[in-house]
Amino acid sequence: MSYKRKSMRTTKSGRKREKWTDLLPRYLTFISHMRPILRETRRIITNLDADLLMDIEILDTIRQEEEKRNIRKVRALSEFSAMYRSNVFEIIKDFIVKYRKNIQMIDIKDYIIEFLKESVDALNILSHITNPDETNLEKTYLYRLVKFIEEILFPRGINMKIIYKKLLEHSINFYECQRHLLQPHTFYREKINNPDFFEIPGISPVVYQIINNILSLYNLDPNFGEFPEKKNHEIPMILTNDVFLPYIDSIANAEEEAIEKIAERLGLRIIDGIFLAPQESFIEILLENNYLRKNKQADKNIRLIPQFSNETLILYYLAFASQRRGFLSKEMINWISMNFAFLIYMGILKWKLSDENIFYAIFKDLQTNEKILPYLMKLICFPNYLGLDKMKIRDSPQYRKEIFNFIGSQIDNLKDFINEIAIFCEKFENKKYIKS
Repeated sequence: MSYKRKSMRTTKSGRKREKWTDLLPRYLTFISHMRPILRETRRIITNLDADLLMDIEILDTIRQEEEKRNIRKVRALSEFSAMYRSNVFEIIKDFIVKYRKNIQMIDIKDYIIEFLKESVDALNILSHITNPDETNLEKTYLYRLVKFIEEILFPRGINMKIIYKKLLEHSINFYECQRHLLQPHTFYREKINNPDFFEIPGISPVVYQIINNILSLYNLDPNFGEFPEKKNHEIPMILTNDVFLPYIDSIANAEEEAIEKIAERLGLRIIDGIFLAPQESFIEILLENNYLRKNKQADKNIRLIPQFSNETLILYYLAFASQRRGFLSKEMINWISMNFAFLIYMGILKWKLSDENIFYAIFKDLQTNEKILPYLMKLICFPNYLGLDKMKIRDSPQYRKEIFNFIGSQIDNLKDFINEIAIFCEKFENKKYIKS
């Protein structure tokens, strides 16, 4: 009797794991339709007599004629192209109406042509941001930009001390960005009632309050107790209940394990069941960076006195998340990859577009962002880049809109970082040009 042996492997049903060769064409899809529209518009404006631009109805006629020429497109692409072309022409019309009484039409025409040229240049970079076969990664913008941003916001290292040191070095200029990376605006979607303790979530407003309370208690009136791993040394301690009791209902229904996990992510531990004190490995980091000051007591014991700053615990949490990036929650992965994608996208725009460019708004428009950034987010998650689980990237259009809406409310420090990324792009291009 013959029979087919049943496979012992069990696999979860769901989406298949997308490959690089699946994702890159999707990322390029809409860019490949934006660029021809801008190039063709530039050709039209170049060939149009400047005086004819006074009559903005001519632009409407030209736009309608251009739309008739575009056939045999997938509906989504057709709708996007029509929307994009319409927006481009509306921006041009508004610019003409606003300045035609103060600026000569020949100059207005030159401005429009230059703005369109800048925009096409930006799209050229975005369309050639990486190689289809992932060869020569070090020479691609995507790889170099991810590594540049990663070193400042989410660095790698063989241990926590090295990662923390890297973060601290850059916190002088970019602490607000580092903190921003830990605070997803969609934190409320995390499963608080049944937490997976192997996953590292973002810092919710409640946890942020807890961190501030811990900092205050350590700096204002800490207790001191024996350093378990080192004789004749005393370390600062605070009462666990002073910190967590007001928030018990919000951090997993008084489960002690949840408190321990929050403490672990902040470099702390619970001693004798009632005190919150720094871990031995964290004490080394704190001493090295002057967050603990040694004070010799009358009994010859050395007391480690805390002088924490806002960065002290936040950067440890960020270093902890970076070191264990394979265990980040779904919300954290979406938030981190989205911020990286946004910074790269905006850095390239800042580099290629002048501040006066009238088409800046169309690149930052939500309808444009949600066509490009989700795929860029997934590309950034691949092992050669951030090494995050791209299967956790949400594909829901509503979710995309939700997180992209929060990008609009930029913090000033994020704008400063985008400027630095633009400068890096310029240097990288010059270096490539010189070598070639």
